[in-house]
Amino acid sequence: MRLTGKITFEGVGLHSGKSCRVMIEPCEAHEVMLCCGEDEYPLRQLMTEGTNRGSDYIFPNGERVRTCEHVLSAIAGTGIYSGVRIFVEGGEMPALDGCARTLSAQILRQSEPSEDVPALEVSSPVMVSNDDGTRYVSAFPSDKLHITYIVEYENVGVQMYDYVQSPESYIADIAGARTFACERDIEYLRSKGMALGGSLDNAILIGDTIQAKGGLRWPNEFVRHKILDLIGDLASIGKPLKAHITAVRAGHELHLMLADKLKEE
Repeated sequence: MRLTGKITFEGVGLHSGKSCRVMIEPCEAHEVMLCCGEDEYPLRQLMTEGTNRGSDYIFPNGERVRTCEHVLSAIAGTGIYSGVRIFVEGGEMPALDGCARTLSAQILRQSEPSEDVPALEVSSPVMVSNDDGTRYVSAFPSDKLHITYIVEYENVGVQMYDYVQSPESYIADIAGARTFACERDIEYLRSKGMALGGSLDNAILIGDTIQAKGGLRWPNEFVRHKILDLIGDLASIGKPLKAHITAVRAGHELHLMLADKLKEE
């Protein structure tokens, strides 16, 4: 797919709580470009960090764009891997509706078919994990992007979802799954300068009861959102991926570690 028109949106940052603005526009580059101030780089050339409840992109001068995963998920999930420039004001991507539903629909309305960008094909298994191996993400050879994800949360339990990527399945099954947080973590997160822009307008709250505006969109909305995050984090590779990804109790840090390892190999 190729973007044909400009898309501009603004809102509060999920973590900073401050006003942020993003403009996505077509360009001649054969990659997805991220801009911060005067600096512009392809996604694959930037350092990433996923330890702060989101995926941050770090420019060579130290400037950082926070919480990029939902916007990048909308772009990659709709099949766009080149010819796009993303301008960010405010240091963070807006939280919007806590997912990628609105943005991915806008992208599809302003896109047209184009030549496919060559995919990165995984030829042998690759895995990253935490120190004790209880959380991991692995990639196996496949002729398409196939994701099997398992999560486990208190008051939610274990959820698993098996997903095969296409723009149609992304819009129908993944884009509308909202981000979430555990009620017991909110005070700590806010003391660390995170979740300051979070509310029931853009997130689900997990406590003794589950609070979600309009109710859950799917009983397994939580694991679907982790797949949304993973697709956005894998966009840091800079091209489509042909692999069967299996993820168990993972998160942004492991997603980005896998992306870095795949780029190296």
